[in-house]
Amino acid sequence: MDNNRSLFNENIRENGTGFSRRDMLKGVGSAMVAATLLGFPFLTQAEKDTATGDPVIFTQFFQVSQAITEHQDLSPGMSARIFNAFYQGSPQFPAQVSKLFALLKPGLRAKDFQNAARQNELGDILTAIITGWYTGTVKNGTDTILIAYKDALMYRPVSDGLIVPTYCGNGPLWFTAPPPAAPMPDSMKEERLKATPDSVKTSKA
Repeated sequence: MDNNRSLFNENIRENGTGFSRRDMLKGVGSAMVAATLLGFPFLTQAEKDTATGDPVIFTQFFQVSQAITEHQDLSPGMSARIFNAFYQGSPQFPAQVSKLFALLKPGLRAKDFQNAARQNELGDILTAIITGWYTGTVKNGTDTILIAYKDALMYRPVSDGLIVPTYCGNGPLWFTAPPPAAPMPDSMKEERLKATPDSVKTSKA
């Protein structure tokens, strides 16, 4: 895949405008992805650049992720983080995503998608993508990159009854939130309002 083609290449005259239809679509796609990711300030510039630099593959990765997890409400921000980790870790990743995307069909169930991927020697990469979403980690060579913790999909089934396992009493990063308000009983409020310096008794030693 040629990632070095300029959007405004003076040597391209395919449509008489100075740039090819492919590059024009890529430019529009990059702008759309960039606009979508504006709502996720936690993303690093590198993660944004990877997604906007290859918007077609990023979009295909997002749809492949929705299909294999059977979750339509996946976060584009988390998707960009997982995508960047895979993209930077393997030069074959873009081609693998395109092949996986080509296997998608309307209404395809996750199990059938996995079987089709295995038959096309894409089972390992699809399993890695599932692992990334459910554990919040991506294996890159001998390293494992932490993408997300509390937002990992494996915690969703019990999210209504259990907090994400952590040393923090009320969930991850609980200690960074403002302390909960401690309301004063109405009776104490009334006493404080009535109190004056002259009415306050002090004990003498």
